[in-house]
Amino acid sequence: MPPYHISSPVNCDIDFDKGQIAGKVAIVTGGASGIGEAYVRALHSSGAKVVIGDKNADSGERLASELAGSKFVHCDATVWEDQVRLFKEAAQLSSYGKINYVIANAGMTKDDQTFTFDGKVREPQKPDLQIIDVDLKGAFYTSKLAMHYFVSQNGTEVNEDQEDACLILISSGAGFLDVPRSPEYSSTKWAVRGIMHALRRTAFYYGSRVDVIRV
Repeated sequence: MPPYHISSPVNCDIDFDKGQIAGKVAIVTGGASGIGEAYVRALHSSGAKVVIGDKNADSGERLASELAGSKFVHCDATVWEDQVRLFKEAAQLSSYGKINYVIANAGMTKDDQTFTFDGKVREPQKPDLQIIDVDLKGAFYTSKLAMHYFVSQNGTEVNEDQEDACLILISSGAGFLDVPRSPEYSSTKWAVRGIMHALRRTAFYYGSRVDVIRV
């Protein structure tokens, strides 16, 4: 089995052959708005069949109706069953039941209750860990399902017939630098890098790639 080689950072200014993406199936969680919507539009413009997973049904359905060949699936990234359904419906878009690209984009941020001081005269309050649930647990669920489909499609032995597949995880500057008063959000973005570092060592055996985008 060939050794794993770490690739250099990707130069995003270099053009690429969009024909490699045309007709392929892609999933974008949190794809109904913001950066996720930008990923959806970029993939669609390159000819991919894009499945949009998001909690916002109005925005998701509106985007899917605008982009011919795409599909919206209501999905709360923190709910395992929702993500399972998202992947199943995405696989149905392919004639061969394959999923080629997955972008684990669903995420959120808000006031960090781990940092919040509850006052000297009050008992410390249990923090709301919704940021952890969405940004980390949701990414774990997406990663688990992506690797399941990739390995199922390409087998467990390296061969020339393996079709390229890629899981893209979304980090941020908070996953590289100190961000005061944001331990929850920062921990999720550092953790996303940890997922990538762990998975990339084995995913390539099955014809798959695992990357991180810092936004």
